Parts: sequence; C-alpha cells; structure tokens
Amino acid sequence: MQQVLLFALIGLGAGAAYAAIGLGVTVTYQGTGTVHFGLGAAGMWTVYVFDELRRTGDLLLPIPLVRVPLGSPTGTAVALVLAVLSAAAVGWLSQLLVFRPLAAAPVLAKVVASIGIMLTLQALVVLRVGSASRAVAPVLPAGGLHIGDGAVPQDRLWIAALLTVVTVALWAYLRYTRFGLATRAAAENERAASLAGFAPQALAASTAVIAGVVVGIFCILAAPTLGLTTTGFVLMIAPGLACALAGRFDNLFVVLATGLLLGVVQSELTLLRGQEWWPTWASTGLNDAVPFLAIVGGLVLVGRSLPTRGADAAEALPEVVIPQPRWLPITAVIGGAVVLLFVLRGGFRFGLITSFIVALLALSLVVLTGLAGQVSLAQAAFAGSAGFVVAKLAAAHAPLPIALPFAAAVAALLGVLVGLPAVRIRGAQLAVVTLALGIALERFVFRNPSFTDPAGNPIPDPVLFGISFGVSDGLQTARIQFGLLVLVILTVVALGVANLTRSGTGRRLLAIRSDERAAAAVGINVSASKLLAFGIASFIAGIGGALIGYSRGQLTADSFTVFVGLSLLAFAYLGGITSVSGAVVAGLSAPLGLVFVTFSRLFEDLGTWYAVLAGVSLVLGAIFNPVGVAGAATSMLRRFRAAGGHHRPVAPGPPEPPPVAVVGARAHTGKVRLRTTGLSVQYGGLRALDGVDLSVRAGQIIGLIGPNGAGKTTFIDAVTGFTPSTGEVFLEGLSLDGAPPHQRARRGLRRTWQAVQLFADLDAHDNVAVAAQPFDLRTLVLDLVRPQRAPVLAAVGGALARMDLTPLARVRPQTLTLGQRKLLGVARALAMPGSVLLLDEPAAGLSGADRIALAARLRQFAADGLAVLLVEHDVDLVLSVCDHVYVLEFGHLLAHGTPAQIRTDRRVIDAYLGQASRGVEERA
Repeated sequence: MQQVLLFALIGLGAGAAYAAIGLGVTVTYQGTGTVHFGLGAAGMWTVYVFDELRRTGDLLLPIPLVRVPLGSPTGTAVALVLAVLSAAAVGWLSQLLVFRPLAAAPVLAKVVASIGIMLTLQALVVLRVGSASRAVAPVLPAGGLHIGDGAVPQDRLWIAALLTVVTVALWAYLRYTRFGLATRAAAENERAASLAGFAPQALAASTAVIAGVVVGIFCILAAPTLGLTTTGFVLMIAPGLACALAGRFDNLFVVLATGLLLGVVQSELTLLRGQEWWPTWASTGLNDAVPFLAIVGGLVLVGRSLPTRGADAAEALPEVVIPQPRWLPITAVIGGAVVLLFVLRGGFRFGLITSFIVALLALSLVVLTGLAGQVSLAQAAFAGSAGFVVAKLAAAHAPLPIALPFAAAVAALLGVLVGLPAVRIRGAQLAVVTLALGIALERFVFRNPSFTDPAGNPIPDPVLFGISFGVSDGLQTARIQFGLLVLVILTVVALGVANLTRSGTGRRLLAIRSDERAAAAVGINVSASKLLAFGIASFIAGIGGALIGYSRGQLTADSFTVFVGLSLLAFAYLGGITSVSGAVVAGLSAPLGLVFVTFSRLFEDLGTWYAVLAGVSLVLGAIFNPVGVAGAATSMLRRFRAAGGHHRPVAPGPPEPPPVAVVGARAHTGKVRLRTTGLSVQYGGLRALDGVDLSVRAGQIIGLIGPNGAGKTTFIDAVTGFTPSTGEVFLEGLSLDGAPPHQRARRGLRRTWQAVQLFADLDAHDNVAVAAQPFDLRTLVLDLVRPQRAPVLAAVGGALARMDLTPLARVRPQTLTLGQRKLLGVARALAMPGSVLLLDEPAAGLSGADRIALAARLRQFAADGLAVLLVEHDVDLVLSVCDHVYVLEFGHLLAHGTPAQIRTDRRVIDAYLGQASRGVEERA
C-alpha cells in the first residue's frame, strides 16, 4: 500500500504539467474560441529559454538565429522572470499575428495555424540548441518526504499545491473581476461584449498571455522531474486537451483534478509494469494510451453538449472546385512523371518516388478533410498500421496483390473505428481525438517490442508476375520499376478521388461538410457517410504506408511518428487540401520529396530550416491562402477562362409548367399523407409544443400560422425528427416513431428551412442533385470508376425550372439573394421522392410578384397530388392559397378551419391576425 501511495504522489509532477496545459487550453478557449494545439510547444519553448539562460546566459528569441547574450549564466530568479516574459510574448504574438486574423475563420484554419505554431517553435529550438535531451536543475525544494520505507521528492507536492493556488486565482479572475466576466461574455457573444464597451480582441490577447504564462511556469517547474526534450512537452498537449475536455472548456477545477488524476494513473501503471504478473505486451506505451481512452470516453459522453463560441461571422471551409475530366492535361502530367523517372538518378529519383507516396497520403486528407470536413491528425498512424501489417505479411511470403490491399483494409478498419466518435463530434474536438490516437498508436503499438521489432521490420522486395519491383538492387538506390509501380497506384487512386469528388457520393460528403442537419433532411445518413469517408481515406493512407515500407526495405516507429502526421497535414494544407492537384503539390514539396532533395543539394542544413519554413508557411497559408497553392492556381485559371467567355454549360431541364389559376379550396378527397396525434416537445421547463393534432391530405395545402415563438418551426423539426418529441407521427399511415431524420426523408418527408440552410460548397444545380440521387454500394463503386450524372439531370432540371432558377444553376448559394435561396430550398425539396412537402417560410425575401408566382406554384404542387404544409408569416398568402389553416399559440393549437373561418375567428384575431395586420401596416 505504501508503494501505491508513493507512486501516486510521484505522478503529481506529470499530472501538474498536464493540468497546467489543460488550464492554458481552457483559458485560451474562453478568450479566443480557439483550441490551441501549440500550447505544449509554447511550454517547451519557455523551458528551453529558462535552461539556456542558466547554462549560457543567452536569451533565445522566437526568431531564427537570433539570441541575446547576457554575458554569463544567470541566476534562477532572473532566468525565471525572463522566461516568463518570453512565454507572455509568445502568447501575445500568437494572438496578435495568428489567431486575431483567424477570428472568423473555420475551425480547420485555426487547427492548422496552431499546429503551424507548434511545428515552428519546435523547429526553432532544434535549430538553436539541437534535439538532444537535457536534465534541468530543480527550481522547487527537492528534498525527500519519507513515507514508510520510501521517499517522495517534495517538488511534486509543491508543484501540485502551487497549481491549485493558481487554479483558484484563475477561477476568481474569470468569475469576479470585470475583465474576467467580460472575457466570459465575449466567449458567448462578441458583439454584445463590444456594445458593453469591451474590445473582444484585447480580452482575447489577455487570455492568450495568461495561458502562455501559466503553461510556461509550470512546464519549468515540472521539467526537473520529467526531463527536457524537443518532443516531450509538445506531445503533452494530448493529455492537456483531455483535461480541458473533461472540464468542458469551462470548469477549471475539473481540469485540475483530471490532470492530477491522469498523472497518478500513469504513475500507478508504471508501478504495475514492474510486477511479475504484468503482461509483457502492456509494458510499453500503455501510459500514453490512457489520455486517448480518456479523451474518447469524454467526447462520447459529452460530444454535442460541448459549448460553442458565439461569433459575428459565419465560417466557411476552403472552397472545393469540382474537377472536370480533361484527359490531355492528365496524360501530359503522367507522361511528364514517367519521363522524370527515366531522366533522374539516385537521390533525385528517390525524392520523386517519395513525392508520389506522400501525394497518396495527402489524397487521404483530400477525401477526409477536403470533402467530408473531418479534421484528422492520425493519417500517419493509419499509414503506419498498414506498413507494419505489410511487414508481417511480406515476411510470411504473401504476394504483393494480397499483402497491399489487405494491409490497406486493416488501416480502413482502424479508420472506421476511430471515426466512430465523429458520429457525435467534428472540427477541433475530432482533431483532439485523432492526435491522441496517433500518440497512443506510436507509443503503444509501433514502439512496443511485443508487436514490432525495435531493430527494424524488414520487408522483402515486392514481386508481381515474376518481376521484382524492389526499390533497390545493390546497384541502384531507386529502381525505375518501383517508381512505375508507385506511379500507377498513385494515378489510379488520384483518378478515383477525382471521380469521387464530382460524383453523387462526393456531393453527399460536401453536403455533410456544409450542413449536417440539411444533409440529413435530404435523406443522407450523416453517420454512415462520415464513417465511409474515414474508411476510404484510411484505405488510401494504408496504401501509402505500405509503399513507404516497400520503399525503405524495413520499418521502424520513426517512420510514422506523430510529427510525421502533423507535417503531412501541413503540406497537404499548403498544397491545397480540397483538390487532387493540391495533393500532388504536397507530395512534391514535402520533406524528402523532390523539391526538398533539389534544394538540399543547393543549401546545407536545409532539413531544420525546411521545418521552420514549413511551420511559418502553414500559419501564413491558414491566414492568407486557405485554398492552398493548387486552389489559388485553379482560381486564377477560372477567372482567366471567365474573362475569355468560357462558361460551364448548364444542363437544360423541362420547361416550367404554366401557373394554374386555381382559387379557393379544393375537394378534400385525397388520402391522408401526414398525421400527428398529441405531438409535444419539451425544452427543460418550456413546453414548446403541447399535444398538437394535425393532418395533411394529398392535393391539400395546409397552413400553419401563429405569432413568433408559437412553435411552428418546432412542429416541422419534430415531424422530421430533428427535435425529440412525444406523441405520434404517421406518414402514409405508418408510424415514424424512433426513425432518424434521414430515414424520415427517405420515406417521403420533404422540407425546407426557415434559415434556408443550403450547401455552400455546392452550386445551385448540385444542391438539388444531392437530394435527387439515391445511394447504395453499387452507386459508390460506380462513382469511383465513372460517376453517373445522367439519371438525375431530368429531376434536377425540372425542379430548377419549376422555381425559375435554371439560369442560376451554376451559381453558388452565397451569391444568391435571400428570395432566390428560398426558392432553391424549395427546388431541392421538390427533387426528392416523396408525398409530403413541408415549407418553412418560403416567401421570406420574395418580392410581391414573386409571392404571386409562388402561390401559383403551390397550387400546382397540390394539383400534382402533393400534401403541402405551409408555415408562413405572410397571412394574406396563407389565407389565399390554403385549404385548411391551423393556428398555434405558445405551443397550443388555438384554432383550425377554412381560411374564411380563421379570418373571422375572434380568438385568432386577438392572438395573431391583429398583430399581423399591424405588422403589415408598419412595414408599409
């Protein structure tokens, strides 16, 4: 028992470092809305500044080759003060130069920028002082505290106590000071804080400085117990993020407790590892798997309940340009690659082959992040899993056609398992999970002698049809045969990804990237589609990892470190993470690629400088060029073509049917398509809907009106499955109880949205096409080989024509007026198969003439046999076009009847129609 207590107290040192980084992440998030992945690196930088001052007296500055000599080694107090000031400066500069310009940027750009800060700081340290590990002299009293026969260094207890005091101080600052309360207010609503007289960016800068100082101080205090390397504190961001997630980026005391507990658990695992009964396979890396399990468990439990920061501007991911098959340029690029393989020799040819393989890995990010919007930092881990599987299979003499796809399939399976949390989370939270997974796999699997040989895992040369495709033969270090094999695989995968991007499957992934709720409303299974993206991307990464193994001849864990994965994301983003051409640029410019090899022959010591340039370029790219090199080039080419009068042709649709001059009610003889009984929705203590009974028949237009907050949109959300409800919803006589939104859509429920919610990454035509095209496994296979667009053209063209949007088919929704976006939402719903159409304020933003045209279209929809439910504030439109009208007030059904009955109902006049009339007069 004494040993258990001793190891628990020893673990407080690492636990305090975890908690300090978690506190820094939480405070930064409170002030900036950014999950800062570079805080561990900032702490590492501070420790090196402190240690260099005490060793040499030189002050390191975050500028290459710049240090300030102070003459002689400084004392501990002076070094501590200067190091803390350096930490504050790094935090302030990060906010001023990086996160402030990205305040309204998408999560992906913020994640990428913070990773850029991480890579830059690490590279600067390596450039100035090298990468050898260091022992840091203690700062706190290090005498032993005796417990039984053992002793615990006092510094563990001191650091835990000091961190507790700091946590209380931070909590008091954020809760009880004017600036702290303003910071919390700005985290919820920047505009409100601005109106209250505070500058949100100044508040953000103050929290960035506070976070940097806290992390820097406690990394300095913990360094004597943990040692100092260029990777140790950097990778502590994973357990630090686990702590922040446990506290939901808000509760500082939970962050503190979680960090100390993680340190204690890891220390106890170290104790257990020394027991005779402890399994050998669990003796290496299990400590590093604990944060991953903690993160995944926490996110699964609190996933969507994590708070989001209010922002003034809407976020937009880098634009995806749908590729068109242009075989002449494609053939020229492939031919040029073949020529280079034959022309180049030695290291240059190997650099070209490495570029091919890295381009494959980058293509996996194009699918996962560029198309599906899922941020992954674990692609190197997926590649590594396939690489080590190939090593095992090749050692068993498995032929290339079996070993390569099987290893890639293993990576795909792992990717799907990792993607399971993505069902509930996305953005920075998903990046946290994948980062922790990468660390866990590297430490627990790749560096575990029970699974891999630490001396290397040899891989025999691949053989196909009796021909050796080995990378070397003793005379050549990079054989043409191997290069051609990699080029063929890259070409096939690149064409498949291009086909996927312009196919129905690609449209579905882009729809999810733009708006998951709207995607589910058109029948897309969002969870299954995310897992599909993870599976495809991991399969591609697995191919790349297997080829890395074949290219090296053997594998070690150093081939697939976390930093390899981060560098891969960096160069994929710089090249253009949304396009195949961007992946090619990433491959050419990545470390050990052709560009790197070329410049390394011209400049000495390029490796470290290349890492610095990559980190800085990543930050600059996130701020100024989020579409990457390829995206910028494509935009220039598109503008050039537009200036030359070259436009993409629009698929014609059938002519719009003439308006139907139907006035008044139609016979109510159609079959009941939609019926609700006792439909109720509860939000905490608020009953938004209370036992609403409503039915819609084929050929009818049913109106649903009421004042703001009456529950009209809530009713549509409940019927379509987006809001938990009680009561019953019947479609075509069958209950929809328990059916998720995408299944309800597939059964025939079509809806529009009050806030429009179109897919910003798709033009008007593809917004409609994504709703018109069904999906199955056969469709996926065809999409990878030859996308089939023809079957949906008629439905899409017809829907656009009926809403008079054919001339705008190739226009993105962002450039349309509100009225046009509303009509596009109706067109998208029309393209879906189904019998019920739920319209939520479709006339908002329309002119008077357009409203008259919409009324005629609604009558035509009913004449075609649709059951239409119309929610609209334009009372004149509702009463003129509807057959029956229901009136809601505070969730209760106030009245229902024909338009004539509703127009004269005194309760409706008092509750709503009187207000509506006054509103019309005020607008006039």
